[in-house]
Amino acid sequence: MIPTPELLHFAARLGADIPFFATGAPLAVAWGRGERLFRLAPLPAMPALAAVSKVGIATADAYRWWDEAHPSAEARGPVVLDAPALAAWGSVGRLGGNDFESVVFGRHPPLRDLFERLAATHPYWVRLCGSGSAVAAVYANEGLRDDAALQLGARKQALIRTSTRAVPAPGPEPAPGE
Repeated sequence: MIPTPELLHFAARLGADIPFFATGAPLAVAWGRGERLFRLAPLPAMPALAAVSKVGIATADAYRWWDEAHPSAEARGPVVLDAPALAAWGSVGRLGGNDFESVVFGRHPPLRDLFERLAATHPYWVRLCGSGSAVAAVYANEGLRDDAALQLGARKQALIRTSTRAVPAPGPEPAPGE
C-alpha cells in the first residue's frame, strides 16, 4: 500500500482534480493545483440542475486566460477555513466560488448569460463547472429545480436534472487480521 503523502504527491503531478479523488473525501475546499485540501463533511443531498452550454471551452485555454489576466502570483490575503460555515448549501453558495468565472465569462458572454439566467431561478448555489461549458445549480426541492428547467428551456443548452449525494467519507482501512 502506498503511504498517503506519497500518493497525494504523485496525484498532484497527474492533474489538479486527482488529489481530491485520491483522498476519498466526499467534499473539500482545494487550492493551488488541487494538492492543498481541507476536507469537509458531505453536504445534504439536494436536487440539482446542470445546464450544458453549446460553447466548448478547453481547460488549457481557460488556464492560459487565467495566467494572462494574473501575470504575477498575487496573495489573496488570509483565509479562514471554518467547517461549520461550509456545512449547508446556502453558506457554500455565499462563500464558494470558481476563479475561472471571471476569465471564461469575459471571453464567452453567452456562458455568463446562462449563469445569470440560472442564478435568477433562486438556487441555493450556482457556479461554473470546472473550467467551463456547463453551469450547475442546487435547489431546495425538486419543484424549484423543475421550474428552473422549464424557465431555461432546452433550446439554448442541454439540461440535466439530477441530485447531489451525501456520501460519507470511507473510514480507515481495517488492519490485517481485523
